[in-house]
Amino acid sequence: MTKEIARLPPESCAQLLEVLRSLGWEFEHPVSAEITGWSNQGEEIILISPEEAVVFVSAAVGHGVQLWAVPGKELFLSCGEMLQIYFDGFSQEESASLQAALRARGLKLDMSSDSG
Repeated sequence: MTKEIARLPPESCAQLLEVLRSLGWEFEHPVSAEITGWSNQGEEIILISPEEAVVFVSAAVGHGVQLWAVPGKELFLSCGEMLQIYFDGFSQEESASLQAALRARGLKLDMSSDSG
């Protein structure tokens, strides 16, 4: 499966989180309500609050968090040396729509694909 990846300057992390949350993306899984983070070592970590998720993703290069709008559609966000968003479960139209919404709010995205 090919996943699209958006790359932004790392200083955009707080702005991106604010924009995504204003568009309905949340840290809590829509069914389980779990908040999932990933360490820079690839370890899954359950976080206790959206505030902890923001601190976690900003704390170390390579840490990441998942954001959800509906089950089966998730974004994986990593705020490291380069801010990256992995789009998972999106059709091309859905991805293009979200990218347009992010650009309309002033974020400059550099898009690429990851086959894996």
